[in-house]
Amino acid sequence: MKRWFAIIALFSLAWAAPALTLYDQLAPILDQVRTLQNSNPARALELLAQAEDNFRKGAGELPPVLREGIQQSLADARQALARRSSADLEARIQIIKAILGKALYDGYFNALDKGNTEDAGRLLPKVLAASGLPNSLQAQVQTLAAANNLEGVRRLFERTYAQGIANALQRAQAQTSAVRAYLEATRAYALYLIVQDSPRARGLSAKAFVDALGKLSSGNLGGFKTDVQGLLTQAQNFLRAASSPQSQRRSNPTTTTQTPPAAGGVRLEAPRTPPAPRETAPAIAVQTRPAVQAASTPDAYQQLLGDLRFLIKDSRQLERVADSLTGAGVYSIDDWKRALLEVRGRLLEAQAQVENGQTDLARRTLAQVSARYRTAIAPLIEALRPELAQRTNRVLDLAENAVGLRTSDFTVLSGELLENALVLEGRSLGAFHSLQIWLLQTILGIPRAFLFILAGLLAFFPLYLLKLTFGGRNVYWRLLGLAFFFLLLPAMMEGLSYIGSILSDPRYGRLPFLGVLTNLSIQQNLVAQLFWGLTVFLVIIFATIGLRGIATQFGLLQNQRTPVQRSRSSTLAQTAAGSAAGAAASTKPHPGLTSETIVEWDEEF
Repeated sequence: MKRWFAIIALFSLAWAAPALTLYDQLAPILDQVRTLQNSNPARALELLAQAEDNFRKGAGELPPVLREGIQQSLADARQALARRSSADLEARIQIIKAILGKALYDGYFNALDKGNTEDAGRLLPKVLAASGLPNSLQAQVQTLAAANNLEGVRRLFERTYAQGIANALQRAQAQTSAVRAYLEATRAYALYLIVQDSPRARGLSAKAFVDALGKLSSGNLGGFKTDVQGLLTQAQNFLRAASSPQSQRRSNPTTTTQTPPAAGGVRLEAPRTPPAPRETAPAIAVQTRPAVQAASTPDAYQQLLGDLRFLIKDSRQLERVADSLTGAGVYSIDDWKRALLEVRGRLLEAQAQVENGQTDLARRTLAQVSARYRTAIAPLIEALRPELAQRTNRVLDLAENAVGLRTSDFTVLSGELLENALVLEGRSLGAFHSLQIWLLQTILGIPRAFLFILAGLLAFFPLYLLKLTFGGRNVYWRLLGLAFFFLLLPAMMEGLSYIGSILSDPRYGRLPFLGVLTNLSIQQNLVAQLFWGLTVFLVIIFATIGLRGIATQFGLLQNQRTPVQRSRSSTLAQTAAGSAAGAAASTKPHPGLTSETIVEWDEEF
């Protein structure tokens, strides 16, 4: 059982329209991805990114847990494509369509119950397509729906789904190839997801399917076939119950027509399925020693319980955490650590995307990071340090939706994930990291952008005053003005970079070509940081030359010239009284004064 469970509250009436639109957008793209995975994997990867983008834009009306489930399945499909695992990719596509198919299925019955035949007519073909059911079923369903026999329509669907589940399980049991058995079991599981809320399908469960797939994924073919036999028995019971009118009357004696469950009363379990077995693994080797292999492969759930008992003392909480982690594909503490390293790696990917101006891709990657953290990392942290789990969830959500992300933000986010890892050791990064996280939550996004834009605008004011006051012919004051300019230039560049971030964001300016301005930020890349270092040197050079010249002009420094000796010959005024003329002695100037002292301070010397 190598992936996760997500309990999704299906508000069917609200889901019908967005689910229909999303299915129309995603299904053709996913089919193209399946076709191109071997011939043109690069194009297939681009199409998968387009599917993720379309889903993000159109899933706003869907419940958060449903969005996370499909987002994670799309992320898993991307990884399967990167690994060139066609079986894994096929399984992810089936699960995505099954989740959407459940929404379409409930939306269809809700439309019938409300008498909205137009919406029901639009939804029915999509329900059949999402489930892979034959088109011939459409005529039978329409006949029953036209007669207002909703119970007959539901039972017809359930018989068809039950038969499909049983057939897929029989094929899985008969397969000698582990990969083919995996795909058939996944097919049965996907069909079950659509009708799992039926009272006649109570013998089946999502956990049973995932347990069987987990055993097959780990190489325990014998255990897999044993579980499949149990599932097949329950699927046949489901088929008999759906085919028997008496069974329905016993399960619901007070009504003659089964109406769809009320909004919020339907639950859909949409776990991430375990990865497919290796396609190169020989199935014969597995069959020759089934008993030995089954004995050497411990039950994953019990193994995880054993690991967690050293950390969690409350038995109920222990089971809840184990259920969540095993559903996310985490079987041990080592698996949990690997999942955390995977999340940190995706965070570095988002950082590189931000550094190169790919903000939309970075936002999608952050959404996947956040979803993976909540499913695979947070359950254990919530049991050990719940306030840390809440803080990490909050800061990841904030980063996902923030405008003007900078590479320095990812350093803090990476530190927060490291803080999660240190919880197992009882250690922490300390108060300074907590201060950085608090600051990040406080100013990230628009507040920080406003702060730097304001600083960049205000930087022009002292430059204007400097020009107004010391804009004369004195070269030293001009050099000092240049020093002030280069000193304030980084602030102006930072403000301009945040203007570009806001205007290029599709939620604000929708001018993507202005995204190049983000490269001006010192917090963004190495080039901007080196340019800032260059401006610091220019500030030092211009300020030194300018201030030295001014100090020399004011007589505070001696220059290399010989001071001019000013002699003052005083002659006695010849008066009518015949006073004698006297020559005044030559006077020596003060040693601190030079010839430049007599130059006006704002004139060029």
